[in-house]
Amino acid sequence: MTGLQILSSPADIQGFKPSMGSVLVGTIIGAFLSGIVTMQVFLYYRIYPRDRMAFKLSVALIWVVDLLHTSMASAANWEYLIENFGNDSIADHITWTIAVTIALTAVITFFVHMFFAHRIFSLSRHNYLITLPIALLALARLALALVSTSKMIQLRSYHDFVQYWAFIFTAGLSSATAVDIMIAGALIYYLHRSRTGFSSMDAIIDSITLYTVENGLLTSVTTLVSLICWVSMPHNLIFLGLHFAISKLYANAFLATLNARKVLRGRSQGSSDRSDHPMPVLFSENLSRMSRNGRFTSRHDIEPITTKVQINVEKTIEYDGEEVEANPSSEISYPPSSPSKDRAETRKVSMAV
Repeated sequence: MTGLQILSSPADIQGFKPSMGSVLVGTIIGAFLSGIVTMQVFLYYRIYPRDRMAFKLSVALIWVVDLLHTSMASAANWEYLIENFGNDSIADHITWTIAVTIALTAVITFFVHMFFAHRIFSLSRHNYLITLPIALLALARLALALVSTSKMIQLRSYHDFVQYWAFIFTAGLSSATAVDIMIAGALIYYLHRSRTGFSSMDAIIDSITLYTVENGLLTSVTTLVSLICWVSMPHNLIFLGLHFAISKLYANAFLATLNARKVLRGRSQGSSDRSDHPMPVLFSENLSRMSRNGRFTSRHDIEPITTKVQINVEKTIEYDGEEVEANPSSEISYPPSSPSKDRAETRKVSMAV
C-alpha cells in the first residue's frame, strides 16, 4: 500500500478541534502571506513600469490565482465553522472549495518551478540534461494535484480519499519537494561557477546564493512537513493547514526574485572594482556577455562608443528690413543706411548631433 494508516470508517476522523483549528489557523497565516504577495505586486508595478510584458502578465496571473486561493480557503472555513457549527462529522467532509485550493496551489507551484527552471536553462547555457528533468517533474506534480482535486470533488470524504487515492496526493507533495531541492542545487552550482574573482561582485553572488538557499529551504521544508503530517496523521487535517501556506511561499519567492533585480543591479554597477557585471539568474538577458569559463566581460574590455557633434552657426544681419547672410569667418558688406536708423542683429545657432 502507501504506508498510510487506512481509516476504517468516517468516524476515525479524530479530533474535530485539531482538524478545524488547523484549517482556521492555516487560513489566517495564508491570508497574512497573501497580503505580503499583494504588497510585492504593488511594488513590482511601481518599480518596473517598463518591464517586459511577459513578466507583467505573469505577476498579474500569480496575484489573481493567489487571491482566488485565499477566497476558497475562507469559504471552506465558513462552511466548516459557521454553516455546520456543532456538527463534528463535518471534519470528514471535503468541500469543493478545499479541493480547488489543492489545484490552485499546484498551478502556482508549477508556474514558479518553470520560472526558475528557465533561469537555470539560461544560466547553464541551454543544458537540457539539467532543466528537462526539472520541467517534467514539475509537470508531473501539477498533473497529480489535478487528479487529487478531481477525486476529492468526486468522493467528498477524507476517509474514502485516504483509502483509495492517498498515493496520488503523496506523490504530488513528494515531487514538489524533489523539484525544490533540484532547483536550489542547480542554482547554487551555476552561481558558484559564475564567481568572477572580483570581491564586490562575488559578494553579490554570495548574497544571491544565500537567498536561493533560504527560499528553497522555506518552500521545500514546508512541503515536506505537510507531507509528513499527511502520511503520519491522516486522521486529522493538520496537513491541510500547512498546505494552505505553500502556494503563498512560492508566490512570494517569485515576486521577491523580480523585485530584487534593481537593488542587485545597482550594487553591481556601483562596484568599486574594474567591472560592470550583469547579475546571473536574476538578469538572464545579459548572459550573452558571459565567456565560456563562466566569467563576465568587463566594461573596460569593450570598445567605447564615440559620438561626433557638429555645430553649425548661421548669422543673419538685418538692416532696414533687408537680410544679409554671412559666414562668421567671411567679410560682411553692409548696405548703405541712414545713421539715424537702428540696427538689429540676430543670430541663429543650430546644433546637429
